[in-house]
Amino acid sequence: MNLFIQAARQQPGFSLPLHALRGLAAVIVLLFHLQGRVSEAFPGISYFPVFNGSAAVIFFFVLSGLVVGASLAKNGLTQGSLALYFHRRVFRIMPLMVCTVTIGGLYLLFIDPYQYYSLNPKEYGDFSLLKFIAGYVGYSLKANPPIWSIYVELIASLLIPLMLLFGSKTSHIALALGACILLSLIPLNFKHHWNFYIFSFYAGLSILLWGRQLASAMRSLAAPLFWLVIALLVAGFYLARPMTGAGYGDLWIVYWETLCITPVVGIIYYSPERFRWLEGRPFRFLGDVSYSLYLTHSILLVILLNLVTSLMGTSAIAALTYVIVAIISSLAIAQLSYRAIEMEGVRLGERLRRPPKPAIDLL
Repeated sequence: MNLFIQAARQQPGFSLPLHALRGLAAVIVLLFHLQGRVSEAFPGISYFPVFNGSAAVIFFFVLSGLVVGASLAKNGLTQGSLALYFHRRVFRIMPLMVCTVTIGGLYLLFIDPYQYYSLNPKEYGDFSLLKFIAGYVGYSLKANPPIWSIYVELIASLLIPLMLLFGSKTSHIALALGACILLSLIPLNFKHHWNFYIFSFYAGLSILLWGRQLASAMRSLAAPLFWLVIALLVAGFYLARPMTGAGYGDLWIVYWETLCITPVVGIIYYSPERFRWLEGRPFRFLGDVSYSLYLTHSILLVILLNLVTSLMGTSAIAALTYVIVAIISSLAIAQLSYRAIEMEGVRLGERLRRPPKPAIDLL
């Protein structure tokens, strides 16, 4: 019996606390990019960089490895389950991706050249039709910068079934882990360093094998000690990058953040009762709109930045206005795109997969 499949069929199911944390991670990415825009347009504003958007993306990858892998494993590895898996991934990811890249690409072509603040830094090069097309899979990020992580997510979605296939024996699981590590060490400059992050997905998937035991051991701790361990792991995860200055392309920080946050995800997944405070309506809302918030905010931030500075200049009041309007607008647009694009895309996929039965003519 495949160990992943066996564990997945005993899984606790949908986790509201982890759903909420996905939303909080998306908010951190929003605030991280908002902070960058404020720094760009309002140089007189000083602040401490408290938002670690890169760590939030690592959390997304670990969580995807667990949730996506568990969903596939629960259905087994058959031709039918794999077809269903890939069908659902496409209609879960791509409708909103296609919409935001199209909007971003049209903005770059027809509006961005006439704006003071650009959607993308000039070092990304000139926009072209080829880059426009490549953006639809996240290969080129000019049309919507956050889509680089969706490119990584798409590659991981192809590899997760292969990871599960190596779950029949402990030795095979160790071999798959070794392969993920070796892949990250290949001295080639893969696009968006996607090979670094496969380890994060595999770490998330591996929670199925050891997460229940870790959560059980943690439940035996007194409450103060339990929360101290959680706080230390989260602090190590969140603070390492800003404290060390590690950046994009540094492999060690990917490993460090992954190893810090994966046990936390496992504990929350198998001990949701300790995290009931994350099940309130505001947290559920953020979890629901997390993907839409992640993909829509970058374009909106630059549009609002040009609008506010053209009307109010670069004063402190203008900066405060920009921040407030940007946060409210980003959440509102995320809610709209979640309902009108993201969920409609999922429903479209279900309709295509299960076409309506033809009406029977009784005459």
